[in-house]
Amino acid sequence: MGPIEITFLVLLLVSMIVGVVRGYPRELGVTTMLLIALFVLELLNERYQGVLDRALTLLTGQSAAGPVRAWAFVIVLVVIAFISYQGQTLQFPGRGGRAFFDIGTGLLNGYLLAEVWYYLHQVGWPGLPVSCRFRRSTMPSCNSFRLPSSAGRTSSASLSSC
Repeated sequence: MGPIEITFLVLLLVSMIVGVVRGYPRELGVTTMLLIALFVLELLNERYQGVLDRALTLLTGQSAAGPVRAWAFVIVLVVIAFISYQGQTLQFPGRGGRAFFDIGTGLLNGYLLAEVWYYLHQVGWPGLPVSCRFRRSTMPSCNSFRLPSSAGRTSSASLSSC
């Protein structure tokens, strides 16, 4: 198990604990906000990708608008999650104390927050030390590597997991 899976499991564990502490009525408000944010981000990504890329290129001056867009989406999602967990938020009727629902909504919120990995994976994990196993196959650094052969020579081989 690599560091990214451990980070994912820790995020799920922490969000489950937060779900139990806060109760499912408050956690459903966070779930609603995260679902709306993911819907809007995906809508922007599908329909207005070219416009977003041009705008981000003009703003940042970089030609690699894909990584900038992915980081912008990650920042937006994290900020919305932070705002959703602070102060008065959407709160649905009901009372906490039902462990199954508390744990379930906490895990769901952790999974929805972990969607930042989707955007980072789309552009090849920019600026993050992620092993080749988790990168996209289109990345040149992941397409080939050297395997030692039985005769002591090295031979090229493809990574099947990239």
